[in-house]
Amino acid sequence: MTGNITDELCKICDGRIECAPTAILLISLVHTLYGHIGPEPDYFGKNKESLIKQVWKPNPKFEEDPYPKYKSYTYHESMAEEEKKKDEVNIHRSTEYDFIIVGGGTAGCVLASRLSENRKWKVLLVEAGPEEPKMALIPGLTSEFRGSALDWQFSMRPKKGFCQNRSDRGCEVVQGRVLGGTSSINDMAYVRGSPADYDEWALSGNEGWSFATVLPYFKYSEGNYDKDVSKNKYFHSTQGPLDVGRYPYVDVNVDVLLSAFNELGYNYTDVNGRNQLGFMRIQTTSYFGERVSSYTAFIEPIRKMRTNIDIITEALVFKILFEEDGKDTRAVGVDYIKNGTMYRAYANKEVIISAGAINSPKLLMQSGIGPKDYLEYLDVKVTYDLPVGGNFHDHVSVCLPVIRLTKTATISKFTEKLKDITTYYSKGIGPLSANFQVVAFIETSLSDVIGTPDIEVRFKGHDSNMYYDKIDMCISLLTPKSRGQIVLNASDPIFGKPLIYPNFLKDPSDEKKLLEGIQEAVKLFDTEVFRTAGVDFDPRPILNNECKDHERVSEDFWSCIIRHFSAPLHNYVGSCKMGPTRDPEAIVDNELRVYGVSNLRVVDASVIPKITRGPTSAAVIMIAEKASDLIKTSWY
Repeated sequence: MTGNITDELCKICDGRIECAPTAILLISLVHTLYGHIGPEPDYFGKNKESLIKQVWKPNPKFEEDPYPKYKSYTYHESMAEEEKKKDEVNIHRSTEYDFIIVGGGTAGCVLASRLSENRKWKVLLVEAGPEEPKMALIPGLTSEFRGSALDWQFSMRPKKGFCQNRSDRGCEVVQGRVLGGTSSINDMAYVRGSPADYDEWALSGNEGWSFATVLPYFKYSEGNYDKDVSKNKYFHSTQGPLDVGRYPYVDVNVDVLLSAFNELGYNYTDVNGRNQLGFMRIQTTSYFGERVSSYTAFIEPIRKMRTNIDIITEALVFKILFEEDGKDTRAVGVDYIKNGTMYRAYANKEVIISAGAINSPKLLMQSGIGPKDYLEYLDVKVTYDLPVGGNFHDHVSVCLPVIRLTKTATISKFTEKLKDITTYYSKGIGPLSANFQVVAFIETSLSDVIGTPDIEVRFKGHDSNMYYDKIDMCISLLTPKSRGQIVLNASDPIFGKPLIYPNFLKDPSDEKKLLEGIQEAVKLFDTEVFRTAGVDFDPRPILNNECKDHERVSEDFWSCIIRHFSAPLHNYVGSCKMGPTRDPEAIVDNELRVYGVSNLRVVDASVIPKITRGPTSAAVIMIAEKASDLIKTSWY
């Protein structure tokens, strides 16, 4: 086993054991059974310098720029010039397709599966990441995939007022770069949000997106095998390809937390049913202890059966191709790089961008669709002026490692961990078969819609989903009003990482709701259930900062804690907002067609105009299901 693999696999340790000989044995067993996460995708190979020169070149007008740290680049040639010089730039001409889907993530896999149901249509799915590794299917290892080769490894711009305990690098950003996308590395929570979310989309001018209209699409994909939940036929289905249920392993702390919420007077509820308020042992996109991603649900079963779908992994799409016909501009294909070679693919019908709430606006902007002034500043040819990258938002979360376990810790010895691994491999049960399980939805006094939650509270084992003696209590804001921005990196707009400005907590009401949520959550420590179970509040882990100077029961203290421990929940949305023509922030219409150009759609979380009340994976799959129907209707 190479040193690099050892280092990578050491991350699987729970943080309490070093990579000593016994730990290496444990890691080696996981490696033998499940493989390992591979290296970073290498799109350029040995041809990086020559390929980059073919795509862009430094703009000489910025040589005298007063801000020399920002250089600007421009496309090496327009599309017409590329056609004239195709031999010079050495573009490999790919086969023509009916549909090209950029991004094989949560939405892209659904689209590719549904559109390829028509055997007369030829579909290309291009994914920047690798095939989904077997290790990604293990729920207990979920946290290990963040920051790995399966993640884009973006970061947010360091700003005052949030993520202050990470001021050196800014808030981390988790976005899947793997076939299956973020659905292959997320926490697997299946939460649709409140019916009011979708009704609000429709009331804002997005006809066809009310809850009554989208519910059939949720059910169309759902294969719910939980008998307690699936018996409600109005809200649930057992027939879809996406398995939904609960983990087979439940440790003692799950029951403690559920009982404590019950003691506080909250109701146990199906959060995907009529009333979202209350608590639940979370439903997940899993099947008896194994992750079910968008890839495993929608692509894997049909991949070898359909000859009309091509899937290309570890390929970086860097440009959407447009063709002008009089006043009409239409998308006709994409350029991408794989294994050191530049390829071009053409779409006879549509190009569909499903690269996520960060990479979708980035690709649009670097292809000429975005804010005119900024694109002109970068010397990117403007195809259409749209406020791409705005309206970016997420569920800002405050995770506090303050729940100390004195009687119910799940810390295990090496021999027990070894047994857990072999038990999971042979039977699919045990600690590795589960992730976080308890979630509660709370309404604050500042709620805009009566009867809907503003706050989600979830609980995770500190540093480990499996073996822990401390629990993180995570309070997340479901209805943020603050909005951020995605912009191209001026120093390298094509291949550089985009700049992410989240503007968390910019709106004062966001902090007020979080504060109220924290105050409600800490009431758990007053319950008889917590006292009997020996669950204590331990403030020491959150006091290594100036917050220790405040009175610990004051609002100023908790406001300080919010600023230090706030972080994204990685449910990024909104940067290619869906809206009517009267909405100055809208990028796509209610059929997800990009304004100003034809044959181009965006189908992913970026089109969500206002974030749903809960993890967004279920909503993104629904959006892709509905988009598939819209596309089929357009071309039949």
